[in-house]
Amino acid sequence: AETGGYGGPNGSNEGPFKYNLQFSELSIRQAFIRKVFTLVGIMLGTVAFISALPYIFPSFGDYLNPTKTPGSGKLGIFYGSYAAFMVTYIALICCESVRRSSPMNIIVTGIFTAATGFMTMCITSQYNTESVLLALIITTAACGAIIIFAMQTKYDITSCMGIAFGLSIFLLLFGLVAMIAGFIFHVRWMMTVYAGLGALVFMLFLAIDIQMLMGGRQLEMSPEDHIFAAIQIFIDIVQIFWFILSIFGS
Repeated sequence: AETGGYGGPNGSNEGPFKYNLQFSELSIRQAFIRKVFTLVGIMLGTVAFISALPYIFPSFGDYLNPTKTPGSGKLGIFYGSYAAFMVTYIALICCESVRRSSPMNIIVTGIFTAATGFMTMCITSQYNTESVLLALIITTAACGAIIIFAMQTKYDITSCMGIAFGLSIFLLLFGLVAMIAGFIFHVRWMMTVYAGLGALVFMLFLAIDIQMLMGGRQLEMSPEDHIFAAIQIFIDIVQIFWFILSIFGS
């Protein structure tokens, strides 16, 4: 048979050329996955270290706890970190020029991670050590199971993106109602229900984001967007921890 110049019969794109192309795409995707998980690990480790500061330095933890040292300084830390969190998050998610240009993407991601860490520190300082450790263990086990399931299952969870978006809107509205009911009518149980629903919704988002990271599904992330992928998975895990802490914490 006559052989073309690109590996397949008659110059077709089949045969060794197609195999090499698929192998190259697989290698790129695997390198992308390793880079994202490495970045997520560094970000989570940074947040864990910052969140541990009130427990390493008890006097600092007492300062952050309003029941022990009333004052506005701790609110400044929280709202300042929250503002930095929102600005950097919007910049990284919405501005492709920011998250794809180095070293700008690393700098902004670092600020975003630190802001998330200080927010988490302010939140965890309101709980005792046992509650924080329990929430951490539950979050680790739940997220690990979800990641393994999303990577192994043949079901395309990314097709549920519309459902997840609808659930997030419902969660937002339910949270507003629960907040109003808690402040005005002192109905506290609604906040517990809200936290449980929030944890479940973000577990679904985590499964979707993991499959988008893996590729080969209805929706997938571009290998060029490792910052975007890492931030999405990182936020899913942190949100799950916050919700679980508010359920089991005391």
